Amino acid sequence: MTFGDILRTAWSNLTRRKVRTSLTSLGVTVGIFTIVVMLSLGVGVQRVIQQQFDAIGLENVVVQPRDAERNPYTRYVRPEREVVISPAKIAEWQQRPDIVSVTPIVDVNESISKRLVLPGDATATIAVGVDPGVGINNPFETPPTALAGVLRPTKDGEIVISQRALRRLGLTAEVNNLIGQEVQLVMETPRGESQTFDYTLVGVSSADNNLVALTPNDSIALKAWWFNEPDLLATEGYDYALIRAKDLNVARQLTNELRAERFRVQSVETVLELASKIFLVINIMLGSVGGLALFVATIGIMNTMIMAIYERTREIGTLKAIGASRGNIRTLFMTEAGMIGFFGGVVGLLGGWGTGRVLNRFALAYLEQEQVPIRGDFFYIPPWLIALALGFGLVVGIIAGLYPAARAARLDPIKALRHE
Repeated sequence: MTFGDILRTAWSNLTRRKVRTSLTSLGVTVGIFTIVVMLSLGVGVQRVIQQQFDAIGLENVVVQPRDAERNPYTRYVRPEREVVISPAKIAEWQQRPDIVSVTPIVDVNESISKRLVLPGDATATIAVGVDPGVGINNPFETPPTALAGVLRPTKDGEIVISQRALRRLGLTAEVNNLIGQEVQLVMETPRGESQTFDYTLVGVSSADNNLVALTPNDSIALKAWWFNEPDLLATEGYDYALIRAKDLNVARQLTNELRAERFRVQSVETVLELASKIFLVINIMLGSVGGLALFVATIGIMNTMIMAIYERTREIGTLKAIGASRGNIRTLFMTEAGMIGFFGGVVGLLGGWGTGRVLNRFALAYLEQEQVPIRGDFFYIPPWLIALALGFGLVVGIIAGLYPAARAARLDPIKALRHE
């Protein structure tokens, strides 16, 4: 028998018992469907997160000084550091040709008491925090925009207020009318001492928080007064520095260099690599669910093929009598089992793809309703997953047909022809 004869015979045998063939392949369909849906979800979510992080820039590196563990930064204790991000260090980084920009950042601890006051209205006061302005937007939140004026101050003595803070102050007027007005930040120590800092309002942001944005110098001035340390910048330096490298390779090299200098370094790429490892574990766990269904499908195919041997014993004897070898009989039954698995894989792949499309629409609609700025395919089927699904279906069928095929090949042709 040629391989073409075997294929035609196998197809004829399967189509004679359409219901049994369909029910047998259904187990493979369920397994492949589960694998496709689960893995496409894991791959899709990982791909969307990769795109979100790519958008904010993998070449960004956040540098922090190394604080002395014996003296952490609190509202009562100024920070003491082993390694300092000094103005000289900022200037050194800015002069490097492989660094695009360096942004010094000052973190005014939220526990430090600060009240925003609008002159002329004693009741218009609110407790606020100072936006550290790290510079890397949260990829899962809509970045704030300037409702009026600018988004961040560019000169000392300027301030930008969030829309939510203005609402809590009871201001309902057009935000453009507020630009240029004088506002104050009043700081009060637990001992009752207070200090007023005057600023000019230059912008209103859409941020949904009670934060105000200041320049690094103005933020340093607040901390210097609070800790009664006029030379705080010289002694303790900046709290962060956002470095934008020329490219990803420079960012990797820079990360290693800064860690060797004992700075604390965080990069978007490091976070993304950690997320990739987590998703690898998740994908294995998700795929194992479909693997269990395929194991059950393997038993179903094996049972069907063994029953086929009993029903087609005389047919097997006839094939051997006209010259079919044991290898031909073995190949025939393994081909039939492989076809059952392959057809189940095709249907499971198509079903998983269609289900993913529907679920993706629901996911996007939900994110839009929650105002989360994420778009993409959360159920993404890469080419390797297509090959894996079809290959799994075929291999499961062939493995399930090994024992029945070997049993059919061993049948004695004379006894098979006498079988009733």
